[in-house]
Amino acid sequence: MYPQIKIGLSRFLYIVVMLGLVFPLFSKYVFAQQNRGVIVQTERVQLMTLPNLITIGGAVIAANPVAVTASLTAKIKMLDLQIGDMVSAGDVIAQQDTSELEHQLLVHQSELETTQNEIASLRVNLDFETSLILLVEEQITLVRKRAEYAKKLAQSNAISLEDAENAQISLNTVRQQLIMRNKTLTEIGSTIRQLELTEAQLSFTIDKLKQDLKNATLTSPVNGQIISLFAEQSGFAREGDMIAKIRTEQGYEVEIDLPVKYASFLRPNEPIFARTQNGENIKLSLRVILPEENRRTASRITRLHFLDEVPEVARSNGAQIDVLVPSSTIEELLVIPQDAIVPVSGGHIVFVFDEGVARRQAVKLGSAIDGAMIITSGLQPGELVITRGNEGLNDGAAVKQGKIPTRKVPSAEDRAGSDFGGSAANMAVPTELAEDARSWLLKWQTNRGEQSGIFVLSSKASLYNDEPVLVTKKNEKIYFDTDLVLPFGIITLSFALSPAPDSLNGTVILSGLPNGREVEIDVSGSSQ
Repeated sequence: MYPQIKIGLSRFLYIVVMLGLVFPLFSKYVFAQQNRGVIVQTERVQLMTLPNLITIGGAVIAANPVAVTASLTAKIKMLDLQIGDMVSAGDVIAQQDTSELEHQLLVHQSELETTQNEIASLRVNLDFETSLILLVEEQITLVRKRAEYAKKLAQSNAISLEDAENAQISLNTVRQQLIMRNKTLTEIGSTIRQLELTEAQLSFTIDKLKQDLKNATLTSPVNGQIISLFAEQSGFAREGDMIAKIRTEQGYEVEIDLPVKYASFLRPNEPIFARTQNGENIKLSLRVILPEENRRTASRITRLHFLDEVPEVARSNGAQIDVLVPSSTIEELLVIPQDAIVPVSGGHIVFVFDEGVARRQAVKLGSAIDGAMIITSGLQPGELVITRGNEGLNDGAAVKQGKIPTRKVPSAEDRAGSDFGGSAANMAVPTELAEDARSWLLKWQTNRGEQSGIFVLSSKASLYNDEPVLVTKKNEKIYFDTDLVLPFGIITLSFALSPAPDSLNGTVILSGLPNGREVEIDVSGSSQ
């Protein structure tokens, strides 16, 4: 009898031990099968060879602003502009007084007209003198022939010597007239040339006055933002005084104080990752390492330029930028998508896809690299991390891989034909409850714990947490959207519920989460 009892106890203990070994695996499988699993998307933990990165604080250096200066020494009136206003090329900044310039312009224009008239008159006289010279030259020809003929007659004693001498005197008199006419012609030509120089000088002066009049309207030469303005709305400015400074959207760089021991690891045209103070990732590239070393810090001023468009948060002189500079050590680092990271109180977690079960895993983060994140501890290469569908998961939840479906919320046209939609042209949210109003307590689970809300449904109006909501009923389902304010922003809750006598169950889609994620979670509703 005793040996049989001993054998029975041995068999019983063997069965208990085997059940203890098999039950955990079997229970996990049964749990996953019973819950069927939430659809999630996953990616593997990658092992990448990357340089060790150190964070060096830098600052944005804006290009030197474009200056608008006074073109005259005169009164000035500023337009209604303020520091920070955006201006376009050609926009008027200020207007200088031009009354003195206009007076000078009229005087010089009058002088120019007088000079031009004098030149025209002298040119007429010049034509007259030229005609007279031609006549005198013809007269000389005649008188010369007469004098030569008289000389021959005197030699033959046909006439007296005195008559021959008188003929020669007449020739000399006509020659003297020619010389005087040539002198007058030369003087007129010289006067015309002097007046032409005066005319040119007056023309230059008038052109300069016209340009000064145009420049007296001070305009912006570029598109940009005003960062400095003349102190007085209406005052007096001297030529060259600063009226406005305008900063353009070009020429932004990042300056860092680079330790010399890291200088050899920066290469031109190779991307350098950085991030702004609001966490926005940007790419930089080395432009120059200035050849001046700080002996106290063993560092050199280094300028980096933006590879892509400068983000709005960085368009400020002195804006802080954290630059990830490669150090001398090359290591194999674990990298996962940033969408896999879930912030929690006290740190960060990821959900590992472990044979159909979501396993919560705490991780320590390194640097961000172009949409990915370096993990310094908590994961192993090749593990699957959940990148979508992880917002509402709990540790141990059943999951399955697949494409997360996007539920199409009924449109205004759909609502026009629904039981609660009303007219498509008039989508005002009703607020007065009907007598058939019924209250439901909706609950769902997220990684932050259980969430709930009070939903009141009636044939006229509906409320969610005492706020009116527009309800659509289509294909035996109830749809409505509402907003939820969280510390990081506003997310939208899109409910799709199936009514029953004592329950109101369905799903809710959370959209507007960080990194643009959407999560679909099961909802249970009980009658209040």
